[in-house]
Amino acid sequence: MDKWMKNNNFNKILALAFGIMLWAMVHVDTVPVSQTTVSTQTKIIENVKINVTGFDEDKYVMDKDVDSVRMEVQGKRSDITYKVSDAYEVTLDLSDVQPGDTTLPLQYSLPKGVELVRMTPEEVNVHIELRNTKSFPITMITKGKPADGYQLGTPVLQPIGTAEVTLAASELSKVAKVQGTIELDGESDTFKENKMKLYAYDSSGNEIPNAVIEPSSVSVEIPITLPFKSLPLEIGYTGQLPDSLVLSRVTPELESVVVYGQKDVLASLSSYEAAIDLSSIDAAGTAQLKAELKPPAGIEKIEPATVNVTVSTSKIAERTIDSIPIKLEGVSSGLEAVITTPESKAISLTLAGAPTLLDQLDQDNIVVIADVSGLAAGTHEVALQVSLPRFIALGNSSEPLTVTVQVQSPATPVPSKAPETGSVATPEPSSEPVVGDGDVTEAPTHSTGAVETTAPTPSPVQSDSAGSNSGTANGTEITGNAASTGGT
Repeated sequence: MDKWMKNNNFNKILALAFGIMLWAMVHVDTVPVSQTTVSTQTKIIENVKINVTGFDEDKYVMDKDVDSVRMEVQGKRSDITYKVSDAYEVTLDLSDVQPGDTTLPLQYSLPKGVELVRMTPEEVNVHIELRNTKSFPITMITKGKPADGYQLGTPVLQPIGTAEVTLAASELSKVAKVQGTIELDGESDTFKENKMKLYAYDSSGNEIPNAVIEPSSVSVEIPITLPFKSLPLEIGYTGQLPDSLVLSRVTPELESVVVYGQKDVLASLSSYEAAIDLSSIDAAGTAQLKAELKPPAGIEKIEPATVNVTVSTSKIAERTIDSIPIKLEGVSSGLEAVITTPESKAISLTLAGAPTLLDQLDQDNIVVIADVSGLAAGTHEVALQVSLPRFIALGNSSEPLTVTVQVQSPATPVPSKAPETGSVATPEPSSEPVVGDGDVTEAPTHSTGAVETTAPTPSPVQSDSAGSNSGTANGTEITGNAASTGGT
């Protein structure tokens, strides 16, 4: 033994053997522990969505206190690192749940090789109610303003009508309106929005969340225009009818037009006159004429740009109306006036026009006035002024239409004696003369010029929309001592 110990080679071999043993002991004890610590890891996954199963959405409305959970998992680095978040599933089963409040556990599914350390929360509070639906009118508001000088028209919504709001019964009772909002920023032309989102609001104007609205959006069109005004349409005339024809009826397809412009210009307009050319009519009957509508001064636009007018004409006819009463007008204050000639204080007139219109005439349709405005006391020849229905004119008459009027101061009445019996005397009827009090006696509108009557040549001056006639016939104005104006 001593011999071996003194042998240098033996000692080297023995030292090598001890070294190998020590190396083996160290590596066998430490390597497995080190590998286990490195390969197992934990991971936090935030906002894992809770998937609901077994819930009848057509019948119930559900509200839960959380929509996602936080999961802490562990596993091998390869399993945790390379698994996407979608591989982690959390489920809430509502198959057997009835209306009311309940707390239910969450179920989960993890990738292979991954274990759950903890999940927050592990339970969910659920409130379930029966689903109710109610209809509400669709409304809208605008925010902002159009361009300066422009104004908003009436919005047009499509589809029109109502929207259905579906909510839990307790929430549906809070809904006051369904409304959309349009933002304006200086627009000067029609505003269009194809999808205006609709929201449900309570009576305080607060949005109600979770409301299911059908339709969820609508299209809206808001006219943006200059200020406008609707004006009655009157028809004027150019050209002349043949001598044998007269107008019997003129009817435009529209009764009014719309003009656009600044407010001060619009305020000065009361009607709009469009002209039609009568020279294209050569036979009795009905014709369709077109009138071009041109904007007057200061007006930007007029709608429509044209209008169709139906014109009816007839062969000219005449008729004499007798015993038309003459009315006095304009007697000065402190004077009285009486018609001395004719003694009947009435007149006969020959009128021209369409046969159908003449047949409808009587004394009530005709107003004859003797205007004595400004005349002093004395005897005066006064020209008569005649107001006629539309499309009726004075016919052939060789006599001037005048009357003799006596203007004088009223006579002082002689007081009558009271009967001895003490009874009150019966008052005498009022005298025939018209006494002036400084006011004009009531009479229809008429012209004041004096003209002489000639053979009737009827010509139109007013349409049905205007409702008056100038007393002319057949294309030229009538001249003479009597002026006739259209009646109402």
